[in-house]
Amino acid sequence: MTAQKDSRRAARRRLVQAAILASGLMLAVPAMAQSASTQNWPSRPVRVVVPYPPGGVSDAVTRLVMQKLAERIGQPVVVENRPGANGMIGSDNVAKSAPDGYSLLVVVAAHAINPSLYQKMSYDPIRDLTGVSEIGRIPLLMVSSAQLPPKSVKELVSWGKAHPDQMTFASSGSGSGAHLAGELFSQGTGMTMTHVPYKGISPALPDLISGQVAVIFDSVQTMIPLAKAGKVRALAITNPRRWPAAPDVPTMAEAGYPNIMPSSWIGVLAPAKTPTAIVDRLSAELDAVVHAPDVQAKLIDYGIDPVGGKADQFQAFIKEEAGRWASVVQKAGIKLD
Repeated sequence: MTAQKDSRRAARRRLVQAAILASGLMLAVPAMAQSASTQNWPSRPVRVVVPYPPGGVSDAVTRLVMQKLAERIGQPVVVENRPGANGMIGSDNVAKSAPDGYSLLVVVAAHAINPSLYQKMSYDPIRDLTGVSEIGRIPLLMVSSAQLPPKSVKELVSWGKAHPDQMTFASSGSGSGAHLAGELFSQGTGMTMTHVPYKGISPALPDLISGQVAVIFDSVQTMIPLAKAGKVRALAITNPRRWPAAPDVPTMAEAGYPNIMPSSWIGVLAPAKTPTAIVDRLSAELDAVVHAPDVQAKLIDYGIDPVGGKADQFQAFIKEEAGRWASVVQKAGIKLD
């Protein structure tokens, strides 16, 4: 009897050991498959979604950078435009794509601002997507109408406080970068400013030039030609350094307002849970692309200050931006839905 019991115990131990081994193998197979997939990345074309219309600066910059990325990784990089809903349609598509390194997203600052403007979103910009590499910062030029007396930022603030009924600022629409930049300036200076939204920047320019609106924050690329023509007055640039194409325009810090630095940015994201090894590889390759002299020159022509850097740095920056603009939006009481 004792021998039989020992035999049964031994058989049970073997069964338990076999079950544990099988379980371990079942767990190991997906991990091994993922590891092999990561090591072989990229083995097919990479898709990059631009959640904005074709033909704009974001689209042009994406195509410039991704052409160079394709050369470095040895696979085609296909740019796909999915515009709509302030970038949220294309972003939702990538947020819900497989986290395998074959679906990427290029966004601007609206990505970090949208959660403050929209109460209902189909994805979480911070949790469902992760930063890969920041292509660059997009400083804004603060310009005033040449028909108005102020010739500096400090003069504008003094004039605006003395003429609150005339202290207006234009934007390309409620919730736009120009709108939030104006609100940040208003909050930072303690000056009351009236927001005048337009359907795009182009319709706002005649009123700015004529003095119907006092100020606007917009891209260097759009505003420098107007300033050089004497149609508007460039007061300051929201960049740590003066801009090469406008060396006479002071930075906001030089103008006396170092804490008021509204700017946009453009960068590459991936779905959350994309393997770290793939994200790090992409980050390194994109950093090399952004720092190539020919790419840097073209980015500056587009009004973009090249950045690059590591994935974790970019993700931390996105979180910081989301917090900064949430405060501005809350104080201004802006809601778009």
